[in-house]
Amino acid sequence: MIIMIKILGIDDFSEIYNKRLVNDFPESEVKSLKKIIDMYKKDMYFVYGYYNENGELSGYAFFINDRTKDTVLLDYFAIVPEKRSSGIGSEFLGKIKEKIADSGNRLILEVENPEYAEDGPAKDYMIKRIGFYKKNDMNLSGVSCNFYDNEYRILYAGEFMDDEEVYNRTHSVYLDFMGEELDSRCVFH
Repeated sequence: MIIMIKILGIDDFSEIYNKRLVNDFPESEVKSLKKIIDMYKKDMYFVYGYYNENGELSGYAFFINDRTKDTVLLDYFAIVPEKRSSGIGSEFLGKIKEKIADSGNRLILEVENPEYAEDGPAKDYMIKRIGFYKKNDMNLSGVSCNFYDNEYRILYAGEFMDDEEVYNRTHSVYLDFMGEELDSRCVFH
């Protein structure tokens, strides 16, 4: 099976946002499409689609660039439901990590922090997501934050980064994306 990554323009990623992303992520985590488009136009946001040989979407990844363009935050990452648990997620993430590293950037991402969840299916899913990323050679840092009332842990790809560097890179990406609003919306701990 031939799979390819395509960088997507506004029309394509807007369709994915409206048909998939808003259903694949909790409402409290979904940024407005207007904000994403505004940041895309400023070269601070980009989106990859992962397509099979028939041109069918297998997965997608939305990213935020920081102002220096040396850190990229994986904002949303999902495989379409009918393709999950087939290895495509690991394959896509591996290709993303290669592309980001080849461009000279560091990849970071946030995952829901299970330490703040009640026992049950939601917490189990959070633990499973962290396990997926760790299995795919993402490093779990000691940095966590409350961002828009959601608790996150920060992971990163590549060579070791101490927590101060992870914090600085994450804060830089958030600050560029949110501007002055960041201080009232994000608390690192």
